[in-house]
Amino acid sequence: MKKLKKLLFLTHRWLGIFMCLLFALWFASGIVMMYVEYPELTREERLQNLPALDLNSVNLSPLEVAAGLGAVNAYSSLSLSSVLGRPAYQFTAPGGTGLVAFADTGEAFDGLEEQQALEAARLSGFGDGTTEPEHSGLVEVDQWTVTASLDSHRPLHRVALGDEAGTVLYLSSSTGQVVRDTHQSERFWNWLGSTIHWIYPYQLRQHNSVWRDLIVYLSLLGLFSIVTGTIIGFMRLRPFKKYRGNSMSPYRGWMKWHHILGLLTVVFVTTFMFSGLMSMGPWGIFDARSSAQPQIARYVGQSVFRLASLPTAPTASSTFSNEPIKEVTWHYIDSEPYLVSHYGNGERSVSFDNESGNDSMRLLASIAESVPKLLPENRLLSMDLIQEYDDYYYSRHNRFRPLPVYRAQFDDDESTWYHIDLGTGQPVNRVTDASRRERWLYYGLHSLDFQFLWQQRPLWDVVVILLSLIGIGFSLTSVTIAWRYLKS
Repeated sequence: MKKLKKLLFLTHRWLGIFMCLLFALWFASGIVMMYVEYPELTREERLQNLPALDLNSVNLSPLEVAAGLGAVNAYSSLSLSSVLGRPAYQFTAPGGTGLVAFADTGEAFDGLEEQQALEAARLSGFGDGTTEPEHSGLVEVDQWTVTASLDSHRPLHRVALGDEAGTVLYLSSSTGQVVRDTHQSERFWNWLGSTIHWIYPYQLRQHNSVWRDLIVYLSLLGLFSIVTGTIIGFMRLRPFKKYRGNSMSPYRGWMKWHHILGLLTVVFVTTFMFSGLMSMGPWGIFDARSSAQPQIARYVGQSVFRLASLPTAPTASSTFSNEPIKEVTWHYIDSEPYLVSHYGNGERSVSFDNESGNDSMRLLASIAESVPKLLPENRLLSMDLIQEYDDYYYSRHNRFRPLPVYRAQFDDDESTWYHIDLGTGQPVNRVTDASRRERWLYYGLHSLDFQFLWQQRPLWDVVVILLSLIGIGFSLTSVTIAWRYLKS
């Protein structure tokens, strides 16, 4: 028993020495991340800064462009937006490969060159026109572009706008469009926020499996240090038969603060560390038992685009809003093609056949008919209209979550929910038992993004910052003790 006790104390001591600074940095960087997120080109930023579509220059249909290039293949998505100030179709094949071709002449876009990248930056809405952009080179990956979602766009053209905000744009070499933007303040705070919190230097992060394993094992070590410390803390606590000097703790100075604060914060610190581990979805704990792909394929009814049957792009005289159209996307629902026009202010309009009519009502009817096809062997329990965010459908950190949506609930083994965007008819996300576990064990415990707090800001800010400061204070007692021990 004495040997086990000695081993317990030694284990906690050295784990604490190894982990204490990380604990302090995690709590501190978490506060920064509350207000400065990792650089991302949000949907709002993209639409606002895309050049307006020159609809009068759309001379060719998607079929005519594809046929002219000998590329009438199977495509799983299709959109129309501006490339170098000209309307261009972007075809994407099921495997992820793509083709970009101009809608005015039908010629293929062969990739972005340096001078074209500068021109694309000038044409974008990010610059104010008072400074001259500067090409900063081609990059495969750097600190702000490590995410796998940019892989199809590499190499990226990095262009500095030279403005007061220190804006840097990253442009896709394959589509010619801006795919990421950063500014000086954002980059500075991210060195103190996400880079520390996620242990995110790109030299490590680009090796995804190594990075994931590192986070998982560090989190496990952190949890083990908390467990051993909690056991020791309760072993050494005397709330009734107190130590000399009428103290519940045998320690003095920093050790006493560490002992008492550790016990008072054990629940918060444990859930913070545990939820950090859950952020990695270790051991497939949040993996759904079924794939959403065949379910959505039944809903849309058409896995590839029949280019000959698609409605043509809208004309300048048929726009829904006074805002300019920035992008057009084509979709299917129950095998019926339609298009969605996206405006700079975020509005969207639906068109099935380019004829004036009640397309919105037609879309709602199609949604109602198609939703049961998501899981045809299971009963549709309900289809509720969601007009406000709740604990399972909400937006944080500029994540686009449209409202209103339908929530379709099924009685399958995974208790599946689908959220369907009423503006486009497309599924926004799928919620299963596994993702509900992730919502509480990761997002809930780590960010405390419960709607009763989140919707009452700044109450959420006060609670999270206060708990984080307490966590920092506890961690600093560990750092001080570790420093003194190593010095002695």
